[in-house]
Amino acid sequence: MIQTFARRALQPQFRCLARFGQSNEEGDVSFLEQVYQYFDKAAALTNIPVDMLNYYKKTDCVIKFHLPLVRDDGTVECIPAFRAQHKTHKLPTKGGTRLSEHIHTEEVEALSLLMTFKNAVCELPYGGAKGGLKMNPKKYSKREIESLMRRFTIELAKRNFIGAAIDVPGPDLGTGEREMSWMKDEYTKFAGHLDINAQGCVTGKAISQGGISGRTESTGLGVFYGCREILEDYEFCTQAGIPAGLRGKNIIIQGYGAVGYYAAKYMCAYGAKLVGVAEWDGSIYEESGIDPDELQAFKEQRKGVKGFPKASEYYEDESVIYKECDMFIPAAFEQTINRNNAAKFNCKVIAEAANGPTTLAAEEILIKKGVKFLPDVLLNAGGVTVSYFEWLQNLDHIRPGRMTRRWEETSKYKLLEAIQISTGLRVDVAKNQQAAKLLEGPSAKDLVFTGLEESMAVAVQKTKETASKLNISLRMAAYYNALMTIHQHVDTAGLR
Repeated sequence: MIQTFARRALQPQFRCLARFGQSNEEGDVSFLEQVYQYFDKAAALTNIPVDMLNYYKKTDCVIKFHLPLVRDDGTVECIPAFRAQHKTHKLPTKGGTRLSEHIHTEEVEALSLLMTFKNAVCELPYGGAKGGLKMNPKKYSKREIESLMRRFTIELAKRNFIGAAIDVPGPDLGTGEREMSWMKDEYTKFAGHLDINAQGCVTGKAISQGGISGRTESTGLGVFYGCREILEDYEFCTQAGIPAGLRGKNIIIQGYGAVGYYAAKYMCAYGAKLVGVAEWDGSIYEESGIDPDELQAFKEQRKGVKGFPKASEYYEDESVIYKECDMFIPAAFEQTINRNNAAKFNCKVIAEAANGPTTLAAEEILIKKGVKFLPDVLLNAGGVTVSYFEWLQNLDHIRPGRMTRRWEETSKYKLLEAIQISTGLRVDVAKNQQAAKLLEGPSAKDLVFTGLEESMAVAVQKTKETASKLNISLRMAAYYNALMTIHQHVDTAGLR
């Protein structure tokens, strides 16, 4: 049975600034209220009419239904499933699909709002969405998970909640290319004969199923690009009390999944140093540095970081996140930085790789300590940006570079030939592997990575310009830009 949820009305108090500086004496608010708090704070900076802000804040539609699952032992279990479409001013909507015991209606609403803003910040042609199943995937077999993902896809399709032009799910917590490939396969069986672009119904698929090179690394790589761009800003780093540049910075990461691992991998390759990691089974620390690849190999084998032999310190809990460092990267769950632990942090910069990791109350405490924030809606947009590239590939029915790579390579050889003719110099490419490598045309992954780098650089620059112009934080600047982008679109298109 399908349920549709009406949303609470927004209190028309955007310009009552006093409410933004007040802490909740009973403790931090819910995740949805946290996102609403940041929305309200940014809304107060705009001249957008309150009634339109009320509309932008509300979720357009949320559905909940139950999936019957025949377990391997023959018993039947009902699994709650959710999908929220925060804004459909642009179609399709876009957002991940997670498998989590903690998922609920308000969580998918909050995450879908963040997706709307993330898409707007990076100028992607999507509304925001998010969904998932309430379950712990570790407690289910491969067959059971496949059955659920396929049934979830069919139920979404029957309700017109999936499709390349409607709503495009992607991977999230507990899901990856395997689950996305199952969803794509089921949807194409259901509607492929009617929709030539059916392959674009989801992103994050295996390459053999229409996926794109670089999608697995994309969110972590986007975090690296964003941090690199921002930390090149001398004024920002001076305010944070650190030298400019990412090189030489000590980093601690909370959550060593795909996002945390690839962020660490690219940052360390650039010259940063990973000194601490917190995971579900404890946390480790090594002042001289931790090799990201060695830790990842160990974690894949042991399913955790406990016992990593090249760490000098181990903690049963996540205590390492409170150690002194230049940059702390939360890459796990929402609200991991809250009013109860904010005072314990000893970092200079917090780079939010997770969605909504910092509550407003915690941010206020840390800002008073001089901590600078790189906000989630800007920093972790790499995943959805590369998902956009995959979606375009599926609509074009051709991989990036297929029609241009050989032409670009030929052009480089002709340019080299022209240089040799005019200068008399000779380069025997056949005997020089390094030269031959430089003359190759770009691979699909090269195009994806450079496209992501450009997208992140442009988004960071626009956010920094707004922050400087209005004298506000990067988070408020990102929210402000997103709101103005959404309002400009809706104002021009009109409502009726």
